[in-house]
Amino acid sequence: MTETHDARNGDDWQPRRDADKGREPELVAGHSGRRMYSLNALAERISAAFVEEFGTDSADLREADTPTKRLKLLMGTVDYVMAVESVAMGSSEKAELINRVYSNLFGYGPLDKLFLDPRLTTIVLEGADKASVRYGHGELESLGPIFQTNDDLRRIIARLLADAGAELREDQPFIEAGFMAGDRPACINLVTPPLTFQLTADIRLHGPTVPSLDDLVTGGFMTTQARALLEAIMQSSHGLLIVAETESGKTTLLSVLARLLLNPEQVVAVERAGELQLPTAMQRLTARWPVGDQPGVTFGEQIGHALERKPACLILDEVRSDEPLTIAPLLEQPQAPRLIWSFRGAIFAKRLQSALSMLARRADFGQGETLVRSLYQRLPFVVTVNRVGGQLRLWSIAEWQFRHSPDYPTYTMLMQVSEGQLRLTEDRPALPLDLPDGFW
Repeated sequence: MTETHDARNGDDWQPRRDADKGREPELVAGHSGRRMYSLNALAERISAAFVEEFGTDSADLREADTPTKRLKLLMGTVDYVMAVESVAMGSSEKAELINRVYSNLFGYGPLDKLFLDPRLTTIVLEGADKASVRYGHGELESLGPIFQTNDDLRRIIARLLADAGAELREDQPFIEAGFMAGDRPACINLVTPPLTFQLTADIRLHGPTVPSLDDLVTGGFMTTQARALLEAIMQSSHGLLIVAETESGKTTLLSVLARLLLNPEQVVAVERAGELQLPTAMQRLTARWPVGDQPGVTFGEQIGHALERKPACLILDEVRSDEPLTIAPLLEQPQAPRLIWSFRGAIFAKRLQSALSMLARRADFGQGETLVRSLYQRLPFVVTVNRVGGQLRLWSIAEWQFRHSPDYPTYTMLMQVSEGQLRLTEDRPALPLDLPDGFW
C-alpha cells in the first residue's frame, strides 16, 4: 500500500502528470534518503495496521473512551509502521500524520480541520472530487477535492450520520440530520443516488453560542427600531412567521427570538434537525430517521406528539410547502397554541402569499378557504431575512391585516428595506402591541 519513489535522479521529482488535480501526493523521505513516501499512503498503512490489531469493536477500543487513551493506542501503531517502513519525519510532519490518522479512525477525516475554523458556516461536498466552503455569509469558495476516493467519503459520511442518529441506506436517499461539530451545532443535508448522480452533502455550522439582540444590531442585521418591534411581537400573544431561503439565518433568528418568550416551560419546539439553541426550560422534539430495524418519527408525527402536551406556544423549525398535511392539525383545531414558525420560501409578497395559501389549501382541500384564513389569523406577523452583499439583513416586518375583507388579508409592511435602509413605513399594526405611540 505504501507508495515509493526512487530519488537517484535528483531531488527535483514532481508528481506524475496524470495525478488528479488537488490530490498530488505529499511526500516524506525514508531514512536512507533514497525513497519517498506519500503521506496519504502512509496514513492508510497505519490505519489498516491499527484496525488489524484492534478491530472496530474490541475490548481495548471500548476502554479507550477518551481522546488521550485513543492517542496512546494509536501511537504504538504509528511508531511501529514508521520503523518498519524506515520513515524519517520531523515533529511537525509526524503531528500532521497522527492527526490525519486519528481523524480517519475516530473523527470525520478531512472535515475535522474545517470544523475547527470558526469563520466557516457551510461545507458543500459533491462526490469525492469537489468541495466548497462558505465563510460567514459570503459566496461559496472552491477547495477542490478533500477526499481521496468515493469510498473514503462514504465512510466518513456514514460515521457522521451515525453520530447524528441516522444511517446511510439505499431506501433513504435524502437525509437531514443534526449533530455536534465540536461545540458547534451543525446540520447535514444529504442526497444520494438515485436522486442524484453522486453523494452530495450540504453541512451547515452554527456558532457555539446564540447571538444577542445587541449583537444583531451591532452587526448590522437589524436596527434598534426593528429590535423594539420584534420584542413587542414576541412578548405579545400573536403568532409569527420567519421566512427566508435556505441558509439565510432563519434558525439563528428563531433561536434568538425564542429567548424572548415568556413562560418558556410552556413552549414546545418541533425541529427537523435539532439546530435550535433554546432555553433549557423549553421542551423539544426532533424528527428521527429509521436506523436498523427501528422506525423513524417524522416531523409531522412529532407535531402530533407536541400537541398532546398542550403547549401554550408551539415553535416549528422549519415548515415547508411540500408537506401540507403536517400543519393541518394546527389550522383545524379551534384552540390551537400560539404558533411561531420558520418557513423556507420566497420573501417577496406575491410569491409568499401564493405559497402559504397553497400550503393551507392542500392541507385539506375539502375546507376551501377556511384553512387559508386560519393560517393568516394564527400567523399574523411575518419577518423576512435576505442575504445582501455577503451579509444577512432583516428585510421586512409585515402583518396580514383583515381591515378591508374578512376573508382575504392584505400583506401590510410595517418596516422594510428601502434605498438600502431598514425603515418604518407609514402603516401601523392592526393587532395590539405594547409600544409607545411615539414609536411610530
